[in-house]
Amino acid sequence: MLPGRGPASEREAVRVGPGEFLRNHFRLFRLSILERSIREGRVGPVVPPDGVTIEFLAREARRDWICSHASEIDWPQFRSALQHDHDLVVARRNGETLGWAWIGYESVFLTPLGRQMQLPAGTAYLYEAYVRPSARRCGVGTALVAARCRRASERQCDRLLTHVVEGNTPSLRALQVHGFEVTGRTHFLKALALRVWTRSPLPATSAASTTSAA
Repeated sequence: MLPGRGPASEREAVRVGPGEFLRNHFRLFRLSILERSIREGRVGPVVPPDGVTIEFLAREARRDWICSHASEIDWPQFRSALQHDHDLVVARRNGETLGWAWIGYESVFLTPLGRQMQLPAGTAYLYEAYVRPSARRCGVGTALVAARCRRASERQCDRLLTHVVEGNTPSLRALQVHGFEVTGRTHFLKALALRVWTRSPLPATSAASTTSAA
């Protein structure tokens, strides 16, 4: 997951100076590409922290969730999610939402990267994971990964792909616990509304075909 990907209600519009403007609009991202073969590894149980429930939302509930959480820039991503029947899993405790995560099939639009990815048959992509700061480091993120691995297996997928910004150690560890391995790295430069790839496209030319949506 890329920095700043919280719910729309938690993103506040603030006045920024020239230095912060440059940091926000001219950034080099280094991404680690991870992969897991379900065929070669057992899909373990989903073990959430005490008092936490893990639930996949039905299509109507996913639409309601999108309407209440998405900002304008998120619509291409979530339009693709509804068109291709992506799954959304939510972690809750006593009715409070602690985190959520998506798993995509067939085609995925990754908003922070501005790219539409066509996935090969039998491949699923883990994306848009978020855990509220108050619920981090207690196993919620790991449970969301486990739930998506199991759902992919139920949907007859035998290969999982995802990406993590280099330096995001908690997300990397949560994925590695469930058998994901780093299979490559890629860089891209975000300059205002432009995104320029400095290495091969995400996740790799052999993993999925991509088309630019920038």
